[in-house]
Amino acid sequence: MSERLVLYSQRLNPFTQKVAIGLDIKGLAYEREVSEAPEDLRRWSPVTGQLPVLSIAGRRVADSTKILRAVEEHYPQPPLWSSDPKTAAAQDQLMHWADASFLFYWDRWRAARYPRPGDGQPPSPSLLAQLRRRIERSLSRPDAQPTPVEVRELQVLDELAKRLDDLVGMLGQRPFFLSDAPSVADASIVGMLRIIRNGPMMGGEELVVRRPTLEAYVQRMAAISPHSGMPDLRDIPVEARPPS
Repeated sequence: MSERLVLYSQRLNPFTQKVAIGLDIKGLAYEREVSEAPEDLRRWSPVTGQLPVLSIAGRRVADSTKILRAVEEHYPQPPLWSSDPKTAAAQDQLMHWADASFLFYWDRWRAARYPRPGDGQPPSPSLLAQLRRRIERSLSRPDAQPTPVEVRELQVLDELAKRLDDLVGMLGQRPFFLSDAPSVADASIVGMLRIIRNGPMMGGEELVVRRPTLEAYVQRMAAISPHSGMPDLRDIPVEARPPS
């Protein structure tokens, strides 16, 4: 009888995507328990208070990287880390870079959504001139007059676009990052790209689609990771307070 793996999470969680993709790479069946209720979070993750959490081998493991390490220990094939130490170290480094970079921009984007003192004033004309083309594309409104909140969101996305350009350069002509087979680095990166592409970030889909290398990569990973798939997350409300 096979072990029952259960992944606990909120619906909108980029690190849950990372774990789900890692499980799919390994071809492991798992169940999801999804809730936004604070009491469920406390019950599922009483030690750290953070999700995702995976039930594996009779225990619950928190933190996406620790979860995938535990999965690798119990289900070593196919591997999420290369057998070559140098390549494995590079995969680890790229995974941590992707996790940290996306969390930084994700938190900045969420914080940008909330009203601030001075939001009654129109945005700076010089800033609007810099963002005009992106504003019109992202808002789908010709001659759009964005709100200060929308301008802040677009500024974050403009910075995030530079990190996506970095990914295009790192991927190059390879099918996956740092290897010819998907690894933990791919689980982290494509989890991030799916949230950008299909999540509530205004203009996020455009950021990925306008980079054919990344769009083809996301679709390639969707074929490998069908259970985490390409969910449409745009209808999910972002939590009603800035991150602490």
